[in-house]
Amino acid sequence: MKTKWKLRLVALVMLFIAVVFVFCALSAPNLGRTIYIGNYAFGAEQWRVCYKLYAAVMVGLFGASFFVKEKK
Repeated sequence: MKTKWKLRLVALVMLFIAVVFVFCALSAPNLGRTIYIGNYAFGAEQWRVCYKLYAAVMVGLFGASFFVKEKK
């Protein structure tokens, strides 16, 4: 199996896991615990942003797998 196809397969698996994770995380009513950093509360809305960024990064990695060049 060529390196390009291996990377694409790994990226596809990671994308699938990310989609399942984000779906499960966003369907949870409490979205994890609130973390306090000093006076700042890192709550449900901030977790939503983190989960969406995680999914966006996984989509980006999957898209980047199409631009990998084979070594000669």
